[in-house]
Amino acid sequence: MLAVSNLCSEFRRAAMTLGWIFLLCLSASTSAQSPWKTLETPAPASAQRLKVSETNTSQLLIQRTPPKYPEASVRAGIQGTVVLSLSIDMSGMVQNVTVVSGDPELAQAAVDAVRQWKYKPYLVQGSPVEIDTQATLNFRISTPAPPDLGFFHDDVYRNTYFRLYYPLSHDWVRETEIVRKQFAEQNHTTSTYVLLTEVHIPQDNTEPRADSSFTVFAVRRASSAASDNCKQYLDTLGSLIQTNKTGKLKGGVTQFTFATHDFYREDFESRNGVRDRSTLCTAEKDYLLLWRIDGWTWNAVELAVSTLNSLELPPAASSSQPAQSESVDTGPKITTPSKVKVSSGVTTGLIIKKVVPAYPEEARQNRIQGQVQLAVVINKQGDVVDVEVIDGPLDLAVSAVNAVRLWKYRPYLLLGEPVEVQSTVVVNYSLGP
Repeated sequence: MLAVSNLCSEFRRAAMTLGWIFLLCLSASTSAQSPWKTLETPAPASAQRLKVSETNTSQLLIQRTPPKYPEASVRAGIQGTVVLSLSIDMSGMVQNVTVVSGDPELAQAAVDAVRQWKYKPYLVQGSPVEIDTQATLNFRISTPAPPDLGFFHDDVYRNTYFRLYYPLSHDWVRETEIVRKQFAEQNHTTSTYVLLTEVHIPQDNTEPRADSSFTVFAVRRASSAASDNCKQYLDTLGSLIQTNKTGKLKGGVTQFTFATHDFYREDFESRNGVRDRSTLCTAEKDYLLLWRIDGWTWNAVELAVSTLNSLELPPAASSSQPAQSESVDTGPKITTPSKVKVSSGVTTGLIIKKVVPAYPEEARQNRIQGQVQLAVVINKQGDVVDVEVIDGPLDLAVSAVNAVRLWKYRPYLLLGEPVEVQSTVVVNYSLGP
């Protein structure tokens, strides 16, 4: 037992002696290579730009130039989001802008704007550094309030906003409401509006179709630049007609003036539908006003154009009150209104002559049927003096107007006096099995 203990003690002393020898050798080797130099941290590689989120860099933005919306994109209704990658140097200036995503035209406008942006320097431990980040730009076409669409009263279309005072005879039948509805269903543009639609149906007309019609559109202009005017619009229209081979131009663009409005006109023969057509254009405020005219003959087209001869500027509202003549007060007076609104049920009971409309042969062949709803004005003698188509198939409208114009009513009495009446009439067209 004692021998084993002595052996262990000798082993520990030998191990300690070897350890000290190893340390002395290692120290001698290191001192031989570099007696005085101490260990240093390796030099860092070239500094790289930090990546910083757009949320953080947006708080450093001190100069933001808004992008200019491309006019071609506005006309085409192009909207969307553009994402850019950019570098910002130590002074806060934008460098190396690249497109990550977005429509090409919108992206170019975004790049042009962002290059002019200015940021506060991004600091790390109090010192400015270069950074990489992103910028997101949204392009949205704001929806402007619609213009004044005007109204029709006493045989005159009135629109103060567009400076229109447009008298029309009873031979012109309005289809404004129904055309507005159809246009809204077929088009999703917010820059074009239907102001007025008129169809020429002479009082003695026996034909199942109108001889001409026109619709007045208000089309918002993308800018007020000289290149974006009526002449440019008609030149483009003519080029499209020739390129698509949908018609043949008749001469060039002509110019004339009605009621201080400068008009431009272009005529053409169409290969689809009504043959003879004309487009008239005048610029007013931020809009182009377009008369789209269709006629079965050129004489019918010219008849529609001739309605502009009656065009006037809206009369200025008089600020002075008419002079009041002195009179003796004889107590309360009861005045009879000149025109009243009456339900169709009441006016139906006043009919003394009802002409059945002829079914248009073309509509019959095409299996077109339904109801045509008309707004009518019946004078004090019981005659229909004004008609407007407000609903129903347009292929049946002329036939309905021709018939209802010949209807005769008993005068409507109010307080024992005949008055003019506004009402509605429904004409039914039904095909057999």
